[in-house]
Amino acid sequence: MHRAIILAGGNIGDVAARFVEAERLLAERGVSVVARSQNYESRSWGFESEMLFVNVAWEVETALEAEALLDALQEVEALLGRNRMVEQQEKNQKGARYCSRTLDLDILFYDEESISTERLKVPHPLIMERDFVIEPTCELLQYNKEQLAEKIEKIYA
Repeated sequence: MHRAIILAGGNIGDVAARFVEAERLLAERGVSVVARSQNYESRSWGFESEMLFVNVAWEVETALEAEALLDALQEVEALLGRNRMVEQQEKNQKGARYCSRTLDLDILFYDEESISTERLKVPHPLIMERDFVIEPTCELLQYNKEQLAEKIEKIYA
């Protein structure tokens, strides 16, 4: 079995309820949440939004390989209302790189592997630039910020 750390986030609608439903849908796809952080609220990052984001970090266990896990995450995002084409239109209209969303599921870590494909970069390359990622991930792993940075450096070494 593989272990991965997933960051879930969103700022449209009842995000906390969507997290519960996402866990259920992931379990149906062979992805079991075995530990979770508390939910964290934060302001948007990389764009302006009046709505706060809610984020949570999950430790998951799965037999899926990394890209199959990514497929499962993206399927669950879509089932729970994420429409990447609509998001792209909004970003193009506003000239922004990011926008509000119902649910975003990112693989932060997959086992202790360094993965770099066209679709997937693990560890997630922006972990240490985003407090909304650092805080729940450190809580989940019981690390401080420096230990998290060391984990990333060790994987890339």
